[in-house]
Amino acid sequence: MLSTATLDWMRTALAGIPVDERRFRPDLLIRTPPETPAFVEDQWLGSSVRIGTTVCVTFVRSSERCVMVNESQQDLPGSALVLKTIAHAHAMRLDALGTVTEPGTIGVGDTVAVIRP
Repeated sequence: MLSTATLDWMRTALAGIPVDERRFRPDLLIRTPPETPAFVEDQWLGSSVRIGTTVCVTFVRSSERCVMVNESQQDLPGSALVLKTIAHAHAMRLDALGTVTEPGTIGVGDTVAVIRP
């Protein structure tokens, strides 16, 4: 999962380079409130989230990014600065990986609630 806060940070850090979620291939993009800090995903590790009314995901770790984030994709030009920026700012890590602990159906606009351990 990737937050819009982290994605917005990437857009600011890479001014002039088109950045959107396609570069990072998240299964879910979580819309976070304004003023949410970048890399908020780190705060989710060890916690669970309820998505909609049925799905629960427990965050287990972040993922180390590879050179694929630099590659061109459809209308996104390639840029070696994408991975360099992630490496410099956050030790090559960008998102939260989770395990589905309660399956179900989710939809665009479903609420996401963090459940602290």
